[in-house]
Amino acid sequence: MSALPDHMTSTESTRLWTRGFLGLIGSQFAGAFNDNLLKGVLLVLVATGNQWDQVLGTGGTGWISVMLTGPFILFLGMAGQLADRYSKRAMVLLVRLAELPIIVIIGIGLLTDSPWLTIGGYLVLATQSAFFNPPKYGMIREVTGTGQLSRANGVISLATNISIIAGTSLSGYLFEYGHGFVAVVLLAVTIFGVISAWWITPLPAMNPAAPLRWNPFAQVIRDLRAMRSTPVWMATWIWSFFFMAAILLISAIPDMQHELGVTMSKTTLLLGAAGLGIGIGCAVAGWCSGTTIRSGFVPPAAIALAVVYVLMGAVSPTWWGIFILLMLLGVASGFFLVPLLAMTQRLAPPEMRGRWLAAANWLCYVLMSLGGLFYVFLARCGLGPQTVILVCGGIMTVIFLLLLLRPRALQFNEADHA
Repeated sequence: MSALPDHMTSTESTRLWTRGFLGLIGSQFAGAFNDNLLKGVLLVLVATGNQWDQVLGTGGTGWISVMLTGPFILFLGMAGQLADRYSKRAMVLLVRLAELPIIVIIGIGLLTDSPWLTIGGYLVLATQSAFFNPPKYGMIREVTGTGQLSRANGVISLATNISIIAGTSLSGYLFEYGHGFVAVVLLAVTIFGVISAWWITPLPAMNPAAPLRWNPFAQVIRDLRAMRSTPVWMATWIWSFFFMAAILLISAIPDMQHELGVTMSKTTLLLGAAGLGIGIGCAVAGWCSGTTIRSGFVPPAAIALAVVYVLMGAVSPTWWGIFILLMLLGVASGFFLVPLLAMTQRLAPPEMRGRWLAAANWLCYVLMSLGGLFYVFLARCGLGPQTVILVCGGIMTVIFLLLLLRPRALQFNEADHA
């Protein structure tokens, strides 16, 4: 089995900063920025006591999270098949072009103060993002090479989280300047994303003869079953539960705004703090890994996450206290995520990489959606945000104990997957 696509030279296989990788970073930055700018605006608008708080009712922030993750469940299976059958670069470019009319619809919704038009556009934007996910992760190995996987994931995670920080943190401030200002920023960033996607070097289809199965859920289940004999199986499950806890946290933070006595803009800064920490953690973990995959980072990172969650849920909340704890949470998350992402990309067979990554992400988005629904349930049962954060600590504790009981679950010989 070839370790690299036929078109990649030995020089390219040892380089990180290729043209294709730079274009991918720019395109990913634009997509993540817009997703999180709009998500940040909607989270604070529907939070308790704010402008649209009656649109989705109590726990409305949980519904916003579900609206972002739900389309991934429906479409990732098909997106993964397309990423194997067609050029990943062509797929990324088409997805970015499709974002232009979607952003126009969202802008009209914001300018007319129409919650349902804005939320509807947000749902379509999430659907478009679902088709970006498999080619994005699938092409990392194709544009950098096997030996750069850990560093490439560290860098792209840093860039992604910088865009998440910027989009989320600025959402409150930009919204205070007016709905029209948000719409203009969304459109400008979308244009940048199209240009970046065009910059990615042409990539061949990895499996052009692959049949399209019109029941993507059946294909996803088959691909998940195929992972069971590899460490990708465990990596996928613990990665998915990590993001379930993350969705609970993201849904809880906006509902703490009035308890903390802060403005909308300072609330979105809290949402950005975890992203800043993740970016730092991913970059450091990637460079510490060098040319290998350090699965040993995962168990200590899991227990560190559990401790920070418990502290956040147990102490009397202040804005600065929550901000610092969210930063620490993010740094630990980087050391948790980078090895798992690199493992999935390294161990997936090249001709099925798009499908395997789609299946892994599909399971992740199922659990994220359940996390959003669980938050709605907990909020309507009268449980406060800090109690929800303690539940997050419980999830990470279970992950740590599972890894403690199965210490070899994430181990593999890199020579067997050259």
